[in-house]
Amino acid sequence: MSPPLSRQDVHVWFCDLTRCGKDRTALAALLSSDEQTRAARFAFERDRHRFILSHGVLRAILSRYIDQEAAEIEFATGTYGKPTLNGSSDAAQEIQFSLSHSGEYALVAVACGRAVGVDVEACRPEVEAIKLAERFFAAGESRHVAQASDDARQRLFYRYWTAKEAYVKGRGIGLSLGLDRFEILFDEQSPLAQVRVTDTGALDTNWHVQSLSLDAHVAGALAVEGEAWRVQMFHVSESSLR
Repeated sequence: MSPPLSRQDVHVWFCDLTRCGKDRTALAALLSSDEQTRAARFAFERDRHRFILSHGVLRAILSRYIDQEAAEIEFATGTYGKPTLNGSSDAAQEIQFSLSHSGEYALVAVACGRAVGVDVEACRPEVEAIKLAERFFAAGESRHVAQASDDARQRLFYRYWTAKEAYVKGRGIGLSLGLDRFEILFDEQSPLAQVRVTDTGALDTNWHVQSLSLDAHVAGALAVEGEAWRVQMFHVSESSLR
């Protein structure tokens, strides 16, 4: 059974994939033939392993919400590749989700009747935060990263990066909207942020972004459509996969 999910709830599942390795055979068996083909395309076994685990975990989680066997779940994709559930049941029509994985970590968001997007990043100490911000971010964001102290710069860079990726994924618009064409406005008093379109200066009032507190050296963010929602965090355990 899944935790109760109302229209005001957004459930976020955090998974340390290293703890799921022993379940690889079972999780691989849940994947569709298309997913198995995609997994086989990875040049490195490490990447293939992480793909299998994260997509198997996604299926195991979704099966709890739509009362369907994980291996029988079917997906459809939008114009820019955003996956949705493909099915005629009320649950399949209502449940929306987002998956992100980076390094040894995966993040899944699940909501009812509203679009969501998540992003997780395993932080790398050698990342060239200033150069990447100048290349990809809006001018104000790039300036904030450059002005941050050495200790805070990497954290701020990843906070921006995950927030922007979660927003793009939530809207399902892929790379059609450049990361420099909108700006994340953080509220320093809370983990929430607003989104401002740089071309017009107008706020996107239909979306908000929330930074997530995950493990050390892991950054994450959630983007949610609409208002009046609350986040519940869960950690994937062996019982989550049964």
